[in-house]
Amino acid sequence: MDWFPRRHAVVLARSSPGRLAYLEKTGIIIPQRTGQSPRLEVLYSWEQILEIRAISRLRQHLSFQTIRKILQYFDDHGVSRTLRDKHLVINHHGVSWVQPGTVAPQVIHLVGHGCSFMGQYVLAPLDTSDLSFAERSPITNAPKVVDIEHFRQKAHPR
Repeated sequence: MDWFPRRHAVVLARSSPGRLAYLEKTGIIIPQRTGQSPRLEVLYSWEQILEIRAISRLRQHLSFQTIRKILQYFDDHGVSRTLRDKHLVINHHGVSWVQPGTVAPQVIHLVGHGCSFMGQYVLAPLDTSDLSFAERSPITNAPKVVDIEHFRQKAHPR
């Protein structure tokens, strides 16, 4: 697994040092620390960087409080806490999680307005306008691919 120092993580995650500090303080993203004071180095895995990017995209539509409640729901139900691999639909009703199924997708309404309705199953068929929003949403669009080797060469020129 590749580990990146904080200064590189800021660039790769398209974030800020303050945002990374906040995510660590709230326990959402915990980086690895190596070395001794005063040369303590803070390192982020590639998976953590992808998670930070997913959170940044969600923050365009949701509060940190709502994101923390979604993560808590995943923790409480034994679901992987990552957001980058989940299909979330955000609409005027709140946030729903669409899980692929063998017959039909399973939809769980995670958060309504005012952070209510945590974890209710949606029994009605999906509204096609919700799906078209999800397809257009920057949250579900595939991110640009970052070539790690190219980034390393730029970060550490020989």
